[in-house]
Amino acid sequence: MKGELPFFFLREKPAMALLAIRELDPAYVSAVAKAVDSNVPHTLKVLAEMEAAGLIRSEPQGRIRRLNLTDRGVRAAAAISGLIDALKDDPLRRRLARLEEAVLEAKDLPAEEAELRIGPLRRDLAKLLAAEGEEVREAARDLDRRIVSTLGGRG
Repeated sequence: MKGELPFFFLREKPAMALLAIRELDPAYVSAVAKAVDSNVPHTLKVLAEMEAAGLIRSEPQGRIRRLNLTDRGVRAAAAISGLIDALKDDPLRRRLARLEEAVLEAKDLPAEEAELRIGPLRRDLAKLLAAEGEEVREAARDLDRRIVSTLGGRG
């Protein structure tokens, strides 16, 4: 798999190691190995590939080596973290998706029936508006505006 750096990070341990280096302060080989639940020899091999790719820099400090991300490593760690967040099972996003489906279905209903169906959804949206994560809150605000619009401004 040499020469295929993007696929290197689709494996669990390299991705976890890069994120561990970002999170640990200070980051040392043994601490990274422990964080990713791997043995030190395997972790050393993974870290050597990262260093060869210009993602990390190791600096000797006495008998141990401190690990630091390079600018490229910082960008790679952010991208991996973003991918993990995008793929994570998120109950709030699932709830939001169900609410969006209900609003779409209600658009074709007579006004009174639409109001009965989606009016109560605003209580669920209130919970989402109080949730962590600006992205979920913004999507909930947008959906609330669509509910009000569907109800003809009566919300």
